[in-house]
Amino acid sequence: MLFIMIVFSIPVYGYGIWSLYEPEESYFFLDRWRYKEVPELSDIQIKLIRIGSVMGMIIWTAIIIVVAIDTFTPDPPLPSIDVLN
Repeated sequence: MLFIMIVFSIPVYGYGIWSLYEPEESYFFLDRWRYKEVPELSDIQIKLIRIGSVMGMIIWTAIIIVVAIDTFTPDPPLPSIDVLN
């Protein structure tokens, strides 16, 4: 499970870092074809995109930490069964 989460984290962190540095490009990713002229984003929208990308990366990091703890926590020993002879 940890390996799958790490593999899925590559595009999540990639998109998060990209939207942190290029918020307008990431906002119109795959939607640019809808507009003849690309509308401008306000400063508040740009700030919210950056905050959202940082929060998304923080939440994804917390999920990976929880999965890693769950992966490496040993299972409790099985109870012994007394067999009558």
